[in-house]
Amino acid sequence: MIRDEELCRQVQEGNEAALEALVHRYHRPVFAYLFRLTAHRQTAEDLTQETFTRLLTHIHTYRFPRPFRPWLYTIAHNLYRDHVKAADRRSLPTDEPERVRPSPVVDISEQIAEQAALSQALRSLDEGERAVLLLRFFHGLTSAEAAEVVGVPAGTVRSRLSRAVRKLRDLLDPSHAQAGRSEVR
Repeated sequence: MIRDEELCRQVQEGNEAALEALVHRYHRPVFAYLFRLTAHRQTAEDLTQETFTRLLTHIHTYRFPRPFRPWLYTIAHNLYRDHVKAADRRSLPTDEPERVRPSPVVDISEQIAEQAALSQALRSLDEGERAVLLLRFFHGLTSAEAAEVVGVPAGTVRSRLSRAVRKLRDLLDPSHAQAGRSEVR
C-alpha cells in the first residue's frame, strides 16, 4: 500500500488516482471526527466536503515528507473552528444532536443507551478537551500530531487528555465519581 505522504506528493503532480485514494482512505475518518465534534450529521458532511476541497486547493502547501494525516486533520479542525465562530456570530438556535445509527447486535437497546451516554459525555467536554480526545483515541494520532492539529504544545494536549479522560470516567461511571468524592472528605 502506498503511504499517504507519497500519495499527497503524487496529487501535487496532478495524479487524480492518488487524490481518489486519499479521499477513499480518509473520508470516513474525517467525517467521524467532525460528526463527533458537531453532533450534527449535515454540518459534519458539509465540513468533510470542504476539508477535501481545501486539501485540493491548498495541496501546494503540503511539504513532503511531512506526515499527511495531521496535516489533513488540521484542515478539518480549522474548518470546524471557523464554523463555530460563524455560528456564534449568527447566534442561531442549535439543533438537537443526531444519533448515530447502531450496527446490528443482539442487544441493540443497550448499545443505543451506551452510545447516547458517550455522545452526551463527549458533548459535556469543552472544545479543546473533546478535540484532543477524539484525535488521540478515536483517530489514532499521537499527542504530538494532535498538538499540531489543534495548535497547542504537546504538554497541553497531554493535560487536556488527562482532564477529558477523568471527566468522561466520572460522567460514564457515577459510582467512580462518588468514590472519588468520598475519598477527598
